[in-house]
Amino acid sequence: MKSRLYAGCSGAVSTPALIGLLAFLFLGAAGRLPAAPPPGYRLAWADEFDGSVLDTNRWNYYNPGKRHDAVNVPAAVSVSNGCLTITTFTRDRQHFTGMIDTRGKFERTGGYWEARIRFDDSPGMWSAFWLQSPTIGKPVGDPARAGPEIDVCEHRATDKSGENISDRVQQTLHWNGYGKFHRSDKSLTTDLNLGSGFHVYGVEWTGAAYRFFVDDRLTWATPSAISRTDEFIILSSEIENNGWAGNIPGAGYGDAAAGKTRMTVDYVRYYSPP
Repeated sequence: MKSRLYAGCSGAVSTPALIGLLAFLFLGAAGRLPAAPPPGYRLAWADEFDGSVLDTNRWNYYNPGKRHDAVNVPAAVSVSNGCLTITTFTRDRQHFTGMIDTRGKFERTGGYWEARIRFDDSPGMWSAFWLQSPTIGKPVGDPARAGPEIDVCEHRATDKSGENISDRVQQTLHWNGYGKFHRSDKSLTTDLNLGSGFHVYGVEWTGAAYRFFVDDRLTWATPSAISRTDEFIILSSEIENNGWAGNIPGAGYGDAAAGKTRMTVDYVRYYSPP
């Protein structure tokens, strides 16, 4: 398992991280690694992205084809240097991005779910780490049985008005489907300096509440729409002009090779409850 104290997917340790590691070694039991799972939880599933291609034994390409104002393509998803990258890019005035999921390959109820991510988003698009129920909204009025969408983190460079919110993430529950019966509960974090570097995002899902974390800091807790059904993981970047993430840049997002609009994921881990 990778150390929680290194700076990026390549494994290089930054000076602050090295200082933290030395402090931990000197402090012994008094030290604490950031973003540890709750006591008693055990690692049960993970992808550390150590290969050179997406592990299709763990992941599917989610919703390939047109979605909102982009086309989801496998070419937007790459694995190298110990990380997964979803690149948002523009070619011949068409925008492209990608999404992956674990449906049918890994689904669980409850537990602690965590990912270490760097967001380099641009206006008009957003990236997310979320959980989804295969039966959301069916039946309406019974989120325990139907399961909600659980957004561990959704990141935008700007909001609908164009205000810079790159240092914050939104954590949201959606249930009763996405039509007229749709309901939600949500929280936008304070400024946590999330617009630079890697950060660890997690949710503890119990029978009583969801507890959301950023870098081991509790950012939101809610008893709403507790799911009692298996859900699967989604990693995604999406594009929608003049929506909740603002407007697409006039020049688009650059080509796939040189584009800087990316979601970079160091790892995804699931810890089973005690």
